[in-house]
Amino acid sequence: MEDQVKQQENATVSAENQGQTAKPEVQVKLPAEDLRPSRPFVYRYRGIILGIVALVALAFPPADLTIVPFLIFINILLISVYLRVKARRAIGDHTRGSAQDAPVLVTWGAYGRLRHPLYVSNIAIAIAIVVLHLGINWITIPFIVFALAFGIYLAKLDDRYLEKRFGDEWKLWAMHTPAFIPREIHVPGPLRSGKEAIIADKYTWIWLALVIGIMLFRKIDFILWA
Repeated sequence: MEDQVKQQENATVSAENQGQTAKPEVQVKLPAEDLRPSRPFVYRYRGIILGIVALVALAFPPADLTIVPFLIFINILLISVYLRVKARRAIGDHTRGSAQDAPVLVTWGAYGRLRHPLYVSNIAIAIAIVVLHLGINWITIPFIVFALAFGIYLAKLDDRYLEKRFGDEWKLWAMHTPAFIPREIHVPGPLRSGKEAIIADKYTWIWLALVIGIMLFRKIDFILWA
């Protein structure tokens, strides 16, 4: 009798289990390797290249600079830093490493005024530092030419990638947004706070502080021993 009761109970449980809908198991498959397109060599190592060029420029003896050029280029430096923070408020973290990625096409904030605010900022910062350190003479010319050529080349690489990535959306944006000269228009969009933008770009600020520190040290040493 007990065996019959147990069989009935087992049969009832089995029927209840069959009536229930089994929950499917969710399996997330991660890619075995990074499938994003590899960056060109110059793009991947742009920070190292700029660092080497900056050290070469700082290896030259500092020059004296009159008050008017000093005020002009110190303001260019400050405005360029401000532009960089504005650009970083609109975009996410740097896509560092050997791959290039852009989840969305950023067309608002600083990127609503020009397509390459970060490169414009980089070029202007580099030129300002070179002039503040070396003065206005023939030695500064190769460094200024390099800063312009390097920044424009990287901007062209970005344009090529974004056009391939977003197609007509990029073409429409590029048609109405100049590459390097800002236009007078405001395009609303999601922005991070200035504090978040500064923290996200902390490695750039460390590098910039190091370069400016070396420049000031050499300038003070030059003034003391001139």
